Amino acid sequence: MLRKKTRLILDTNFWISYLITDKFRYLDVKIFDNTVQLVFSEELIDEFISVSQREKFSRFFEKKDVEKLIELFSTFGILYKTISEVTDCRDPKDNFLLNLAIDSNADYLATGDKDLLILKQIGKTRIITLYELELLLR
Repeated sequence: MLRKKTRLILDTNFWISYLITDKFRYLDVKIFDNTVQLVFSEELIDEFISVSQREKFSRFFEKKDVEKLIELFSTFGILYKTISEVTDCRDPKDNFLLNLAIDSNADYLATGDKDLLILKQIGKTRIITLYELELLLR
């Protein structure tokens, strides 16, 4: 159970799934009641936009859905400029999330990515699965 405002990074795959399914709508309540503070960087938003434009997702959601979600990001999230240059991830393309975790001092990074999950923690940020996030927020 969360007792303070929790600073949370959600990876790109989470946000794509959020657009495709209602499975993650439990997060809405925590965002709107100010229990959770979403944490972003330009890199995370850019990656989300890029991935959301892939042809394979076009049947699941429209551009306006992506735009609405980005509006949610700007309303309920904090944008960080990252300066760290972490190289701890087995997949170098995911290091930007670790940089964000360090620079934002986030409480959690929620992901399904095994290359990130194996690290378990970076700085004070715990790296957790989406299932663990759901248990934490319920």
